[in-house]
Amino acid sequence: MRACKYFSLGLFLGISLTWGWFALFPGDRVMESALPATAGVQEQAQPFAVIYNFYQALGEGREETCRSLVVPEFQAALAGRPFIQQLQRLRQQDPSLKFVFFLINEQEVDLKAGTAWARGSAEWVSTSKGTFSIRQKIFLLNQQGQWKIQAIEEQG
Repeated sequence: MRACKYFSLGLFLGISLTWGWFALFPGDRVMESALPATAGVQEQAQPFAVIYNFYQALGEGREETCRSLVVPEFQAALAGRPFIQQLQRLRQQDPSLKFVFFLINEQEVDLKAGTAWARGSAEWVSTSKGTFSIRQKIFLLNQQGQWKIQAIEEQG
């Protein structure tokens, strides 16, 4: 019982003195922003946000937005892609078709070269057909500070 009493008293004094020290002597303890530490992470996450935005626009039928998210060389080939034609057919048959998310299984970003790629699956849901996935590998390119989709490969 006596040990418990001394332990409690020591704990109480330790917490009180620590709190008192920081309350009475704030010093120059300025909290620095975590932005510099996470800046690299934000730059890496940005290319993959383009993928989500592309599929979101595709699911909503906003072709102009889709074209703005791909490099000019890929814009012409985009309409002829089998998965685009499949999605257009499905959307005509079932207007409830919605894009849910793009699940990334593998990824790589090279900030110096301005390139990135992600392998994963675009997940879609329909009230009548349920959920289905389209597996793809997407290549991205940084053009004048903006990430754009350079190519999309079907993964079967």
